[in-house]
Amino acid sequence: MLVSNGFPPVGQWGTEFYTHQLASGLQARGREVAVFIPVRESEGERYSLKISRRHGLDLFELANAGDPKKSFTDSYKDEGVEQAFARVLREFKPKTVHFNHFLWGLSVGLPRVAAEFGARVVATVTDLGLLCHRGQFYNSELQPCGGPSSVEECARCVREPSKHDAKALELFIRRLAVRGAASLGGFGRIVVASDLEQRVSEVREAASFIDSWVFPTKALLKEFQSHGLALEHAEVLPYGIDEEAFKLPERGEKPRALRFSYLGQFMPHKGLEHLLAAVHLMESRLPESVAPWTLHCHGHGSPGRHQLYAERAFEPVRGSRRVIDAGCFPPLDAPRVMNETDVLIVPSLWMENAPLAVLQARAAGVPVIASDVAGVREVMEVPLHGALVPPGDVEALADAMRAAILEGPRRYQPDPVIAYSDHLDRVEQLYGERSSVIQPSQAPPRLELKTETENAVQA
Repeated sequence: MLVSNGFPPVGQWGTEFYTHQLASGLQARGREVAVFIPVRESEGERYSLKISRRHGLDLFELANAGDPKKSFTDSYKDEGVEQAFARVLREFKPKTVHFNHFLWGLSVGLPRVAAEFGARVVATVTDLGLLCHRGQFYNSELQPCGGPSSVEECARCVREPSKHDAKALELFIRRLAVRGAASLGGFGRIVVASDLEQRVSEVREAASFIDSWVFPTKALLKEFQSHGLALEHAEVLPYGIDEEAFKLPERGEKPRALRFSYLGQFMPHKGLEHLLAAVHLMESRLPESVAPWTLHCHGHGSPGRHQLYAERAFEPVRGSRRVIDAGCFPPLDAPRVMNETDVLIVPSLWMENAPLAVLQARAAGVPVIASDVAGVREVMEVPLHGALVPPGDVEALADAMRAAILEGPRRYQPDPVIAYSDHLDRVEQLYGERSSVIQPSQAPPRLELKTETENAVQA
């Protein structure tokens, strides 16, 4: 049983793509595989379950739409999710439960539920969410913060709206309101230090049920261990992706504009504003102002936090014929998009964690220009795979793009960080090791399959 926060085509980003790659690879090796995911846009009754089949894999889909009225605790620990998951485990009876996520629509209590059913529990850490409620060590002032310092400071960061959450007057009023409420204890609605203390405690309890930790980079493992998590049974294993899918036919030699591509969320920690500022600079200087090139931005902004960011980031290049807001593409179309790309741009400000886009570029032999942050540095060899620039340095980014334009389109021999088969080999070895079994205190009733409507399941 794989657990993730989404699955293609729902969910556009790396964790969802990797979950598909892992599930497909394991199933191809003869394992019985199912995937458990929350459906945040569901109109179904909250915590209701539906069995579906997608890309040849069985999915247990949990209806868990976002609720603006929920408490802070509900955002990371949800007993309703845990009860539904217990029913699914009773039905599927997995020997191993592999978590690629258990926050934001899921619950930190899920590893305990899996352990109580006697399953081996494996967790691949895909971001900093267990250490940082925002997920990137990137604070409300939109600056790298280096990670948790105190529960008081982290609570302030969680509750404070950023400059991209509202326009000036509304932002001023909202900040006054949350600060006033926090000073009076939060009223159960505004995050205060005690809420963060409880979150830290719940995460540490969840960690005690994990038999094996997997980290795609040494940098991420170091962060977790420096904060007292994953001190045992942890290893570094880069994401494995099916490299064969990226071996597409060579494009014709017909002259065309060089294409830069950005693949990711239109969010502050991803550095999109700095990329677009670099483009604005390039349009005013030679030779790049007259050379044929374009930038295709694949992604979307957020309707919630930082909802004004995308519009503001694009403002300097509004009307530019070089910048194409290309929107999202189905995750499994990544080989096609990468084949159309001459240079991938990854301008992130946070530390990253072996970005799937960089791994996809290496599988396709596409050069990368990226921020020199720890989680990217580990999966790139300069100059073979491209160039690294200081994060947030607009001029350095523009200069690297200029160099790529002058060099012209190039490819290198596809060079995966780890072979897909080797990655699957190691994952299966992890599944084979077993710890002591915790007996469940009370087994929930079996699920009953409904045949009338979409093969749904209910308790």
